Amino acid sequence: MSFLYGDSLDGLEVFLTRARNLTVGWVPGCLALVGFLTMEEGWHWSFLALFVLPPVAACLGIHAKREIRPGLSMAALALAVAPLPLVGAIELL
Repeated sequence: MSFLYGDSLDGLEVFLTRARNLTVGWVPGCLALVGFLTMEEGWHWSFLALFVLPPVAACLGIHAKREIRPGLSMAALALAVAPLPLVGAIELL
């Protein structure tokens, strides 16, 4: 995270903006994935991960952009991507 140690705040602003846009944009993507997966049987446990985690990540991404917190923004990105491996692991069980 070189933007934290340099004089350029533009890099930090770009990072926070992209993280917010990705987390907010991921919510409709997950809802579309839930719509696709409802046609398959056995995906009932994945609904909780796909309905809860992306909106929470979007709220964290918006909050991180508003308060300029890059650590919270990285956590929001990780939480936004977490449902895919989590759903895969649940369905393998």
